[in-house]
Amino acid sequence: MEARERLLTPGEVASLFRVDPKTVTRWAAAGRISSIRTPGGHRRFRESEVRALLRGEVGGGAAAPAPRQSVEDEPARS
Repeated sequence: MEARERLLTPGEVASLFRVDPKTVTRWAAAGRISSIRTPGGHRRFRESEVRALLRGEVGGGAAAPAPRQSVEDEPARS
């Protein structure tokens, strides 16, 4: 890890994956994504790891689910 790598909050990670922040916390608890604990006990996530997961570059453990598509992105059903 870089000495000055940016750390993301669960809310920031959730926005990238289009899920609820509690889902990100559950992924961390299950070991699907690694996290760092602040002195106050809050979780933070390495931006480089989160970006790699978004690109599908997963090494080691189980992959986090793909980001959700918004309704506008879904194909029309006939």
